[in-house]
Amino acid sequence: AIGREGEDGEDNMMFLTTGDLDISSSQSTRLCSQAELLRTRLHENIGNGDLTSALEISEKSIGNDCIVALLAMVQCVDRDADNDFRPLATSRDHDDDAAHRLASNNHMADVALLTLSDLYTVGELFLKSQGWSPIDQSSSVSGGIVYEHDETGEVSEEPNYENLTWQMKLMLSIPILIEPGCVDGQVVWAAAVVHYQHGTHTEDQFDLECCGRPVGNASCVSVIDVLKSDEDGQSARLRGTYHGCWRGLYAEAMGEMDVTHNIGQVLESWTETTLAGLSVTNKQSSSNARILIIGLGCGQLASFLQNHVTNVELQIVETSQSTVDIAVKYYQLHPSVLDCVSILDPTEYVKRQCLEGQAGDFDTIIVNVCSIDDTFPSLLMNGEFFHGLVSILSNHPTATLLVNSGVNVDAVSLLVGDACMHIHGHRSGHMLVLREYLLRDHTVSDNEGVIVAARRREWSLTVDDWQREHNGEDAQSSGSMDVATAQRTQVVRLEKFLSSEDIEMIHAVAKAEIASIGEATDGALEAHTDSWKVLYLQNNNIFQRKLPAIRQRILDTIRQVDKNNWCLFDNVDHVNIRVVEYHQMDKFGALADPKHYDLNSLLTMDIMLSEDEAFEGGDLQTEEADGTLKKHEFKHGDALVFVSHKYHCVGSVTSGRRNVMVLELWNGPERQCPHRCERFGNEICTRDPAQNLYTLQHPNSKQSDHYNASSIPLPFRLGAVSICKEDSRKTLELLWEPCGSTEVVTNEPASVNEEQPKDAALSDAFACFGDSDSDSE
Repeated sequence: AIGREGEDGEDNMMFLTTGDLDISSSQSTRLCSQAELLRTRLHENIGNGDLTSALEISEKSIGNDCIVALLAMVQCVDRDADNDFRPLATSRDHDDDAAHRLASNNHMADVALLTLSDLYTVGELFLKSQGWSPIDQSSSVSGGIVYEHDETGEVSEEPNYENLTWQMKLMLSIPILIEPGCVDGQVVWAAAVVHYQHGTHTEDQFDLECCGRPVGNASCVSVIDVLKSDEDGQSARLRGTYHGCWRGLYAEAMGEMDVTHNIGQVLESWTETTLAGLSVTNKQSSSNARILIIGLGCGQLASFLQNHVTNVELQIVETSQSTVDIAVKYYQLHPSVLDCVSILDPTEYVKRQCLEGQAGDFDTIIVNVCSIDDTFPSLLMNGEFFHGLVSILSNHPTATLLVNSGVNVDAVSLLVGDACMHIHGHRSGHMLVLREYLLRDHTVSDNEGVIVAARRREWSLTVDDWQREHNGEDAQSSGSMDVATAQRTQVVRLEKFLSSEDIEMIHAVAKAEIASIGEATDGALEAHTDSWKVLYLQNNNIFQRKLPAIRQRILDTIRQVDKNNWCLFDNVDHVNIRVVEYHQMDKFGALADPKHYDLNSLLTMDIMLSEDEAFEGGDLQTEEADGTLKKHEFKHGDALVFVSHKYHCVGSVTSGRRNVMVLELWNGPERQCPHRCERFGNEICTRDPAQNLYTLQHPNSKQSDHYNASSIPLPFRLGAVSICKEDSRKTLELLWEPCGSTEVVTNEPASVNEEQPKDAALSDAFACFGDSDSDSE
């Protein structure tokens, strides 16, 4: 197996750059031989014009997980970031053996790069046969390729993507995978192989060809750090475990963790967030919460529940010892969680619990065992297993069974529904089918990430119900409109809301503040990109002190617009200005994300400060109820008022400078901190100079979540529930929103990358894949 080790053989849990993959000399020889054989077969078929056979060989090899092995071969050598990422010519050690190993590894890396290039060539030839030709390097993804259709002239980085096999998609992503980047002098990769095991026997560990095996070799296990970025350029390294063939940068991991955090601090996937968000909490259980988890994964979910549910009693059933070993070695699973793990067959465990009279034992049961292709294990697909699961749920009204059904939602929901209906011979349960409320288009199947949930009693799941169950009757609410409902609202345009004199006053204040900041580092002036800067005018109460008349007119106007249209302010205790942003967008500046919205705010007002001829492009657009984008007329002095949770974006500025002032109103204090504050309601912001005054006025204000040692609230909340009817089945679509702090104080060791370069620098190295909803306009 290939693994990353420290100099003394100790596990190095950091996101390592290169040079730490341990491939023996004999393994290297075998891998090179297999790679050369694969190249020869590809060249022969391409040379004979037999693209079909070349495609078949390529897809079978990729289905045998050859891509991960080849990437490991490429990444096993030290590279010089100052010399076009070439392998270092000299070894750190000066003995002959070290020099021989260096030469051997460098040769192996070269062979792997050539093999990966040949595989990409096959993919490119296939695209050319479909009329697509490569024309340029991508400007958004490091190493990416732009293609143009010969007949239609369409330009795309993902041509005909929806109709391609996953093997072909992975083949076409090879330029991204083999393009290194540099952060703080260190070499980084879009997908860094941390651990790789191919097969269960020594002789099977490094096969690059299928050798008679079916495509999709389930015996492969890899741990890979994938570098991902959202559309705002915020980057993260996500470590994931993959059982079976790795299917590329979009692949769903069997557990995933941001390596800048401790295990269990935050959750990355909608599936794990839903499983945690619907689990029992201390608000629901008067005694210790008992949670059974079937399927450890990387240990992230179990660790999260241990951190966020006080006095939780975990029992974890896992079938594979290697899964446990990986969680300990590569995710630093804490001993306290490891002590809760039993290596058992889930069916036998549930049967034994029932036979031993343990019915009604667990407050939450989580089944999270889907394979890499998101299928539920056939061995567990039987009525006895699910009847047993429901039987060992406690009698508490909120005791919940949560099953990640993957693509087998129909079969799993039938089994869970039957178990609910026939416990003790009568109906005594209620089942819900849950899936993600998709903010953005995904290239996955519609059923991926589906949770089947059940309780012994009737169950309604709304945002208000969830808040009461998890946070009590006094739970804080942002008062924001449900995201789904917000898309049906209209934008209100106020023509010539501000005069030219008003606008000149705003410009003068902004320019004076920018000049006073100068070259100093100050959070009140933030550069989102080189061509988009934001000045926070609420900082130190600048807006109220220097522009009081304009501020009051804005407040009075927004209150009247709300009264005439939405009445959102009637449902909250306090309405104040959250943020006042002075936006300066030059050429190429844009808020490109069409699903962006201003989380936790009530209403947003945009005011155009630029003259009509001062810039081109930069159209403000909103998504309407039919899913289309609508451009809004937005002239000098105009104001646009809209529900903050309505999707909106700004097209690219093609010339000139676009100046806009943006205000958000929310249920909370009028902030004076130098940023867009995330501490809503009566939460405390330590960067707000007026916080002490607000705390005196509202003594129930809460310090940051992690200061409460007896309970660590969830760093997310249920934001929207939408009902979707498909055939005879009703599905609830859930949207989770971040809230409060994600910091967790534990006695655990440092995170897996305590010497990681800062995330802010990563956007210069790669811009891969992800979502965003943090920046406002």
